[in-house]
Amino acid sequence: MTKVYEIIINSGEKRWIVLNKNGKPIEPIMKYIKYKDNLGKAPNTLKTYCYHLKLYWEYLIIKNKNLNDVDLNLLSSFISWLRCSENKDNVRILIKKDDNNLSKRSESTINLIINCVIDFYDYLYRSNQIYKDIKGNVIKSMKVKSRRFKGFLDHINPNVTFKNILKIKEPRRIIKTLTKEQAKEVHLACNNIRDELMIRIMYESGVRASELLSLWIEDFNINENSIIVRKSKTKAGEKRKVYISKETMNQFQDYIIDYHTDEIDTNHVFFNLRGKNKGQPVKYWTLQALIKRINKKTGVDFTAHMLRHSFATNLHDEGVEVSIIQKLLGHNHVQTTMDMYIHPTDETVRRSWEKVQSKRDEDV
Repeated sequence: MTKVYEIIINSGEKRWIVLNKNGKPIEPIMKYIKYKDNLGKAPNTLKTYCYHLKLYWEYLIIKNKNLNDVDLNLLSSFISWLRCSENKDNVRILIKKDDNNLSKRSESTINLIINCVIDFYDYLYRSNQIYKDIKGNVIKSMKVKSRRFKGFLDHINPNVTFKNILKIKEPRRIIKTLTKEQAKEVHLACNNIRDELMIRIMYESGVRASELLSLWIEDFNINENSIIVRKSKTKAGEKRKVYISKETMNQFQDYIIDYHTDEIDTNHVFFNLRGKNKGQPVKYWTLQALIKRINKKTGVDFTAHMLRHSFATNLHDEGVEVSIIQKLLGHNHVQTTMDMYIHPTDETVRRSWEKVQSKRDEDV
């Protein structure tokens, strides 16, 4: 069957190709991967696309179909296939997750695979390799109730949203946060001052990973223990001021003295310390790899974005007003902060209840 094969390109970076049963690259898939690579997609993202499209190609072979045979029925059948497996008697069974069995593909994983396949077909259609507008058939417009927060161009196409009719419902995701003990364990697991400084800044300031990696040395104000966020995904987040502890700011100064030597020609705070790309700014996938190593070393399962959620929850638990947390996170609306980033712990809920109950007892 098909397989994904790893290669090393001239720059020393990893890339992946999808090979057919004869060991030859599958041309339509590789043209799409090359297109995404040219757009600057991260290597790990390209790897994920390869594995998603490998699954789809295998499905087409099993069904004795080719790319041009695609329609809604074929894609919906593919979703069913992704949910199931075949036992030794060729009977399709739903893979369920338990303590003694392999975990099934989650709803979110299946949605990611389907979105990749749809985007793959959109690329083929727009580059005149096929003549079916699959994305146009899958995405439909829907009228919705009036929203509280309206976009800048909302008046042009009011009360209309777009929905992927093949998207399956995902269970509400439970957001986890790090305890202070876990955060300390993570800090101690870092191999060098640069890695620990990156983790500390995200945990103490709530900046996004992309915001962290965009920081320049001059964005740090040593006297205020503050940082100006240079770039952000939102207008409200750009140029905002965030704060870190004095201890972390001292660590920042030590890092600059020890690592930003005359041979390093970059304004970016965080750069690669070794290898062919030494001195080049740290990329997102490098930070991801670091976090995976720390996860494995400590057993603490966390992501870069979980540090942001932990920051917001910690401030809320300590009594900081939500409007202040909103400003520090760089959200346009306070409702986003309340709905998505504040996750009171059981201990916080218990303390709040006891405080109210104590007051009630005094009034009796």
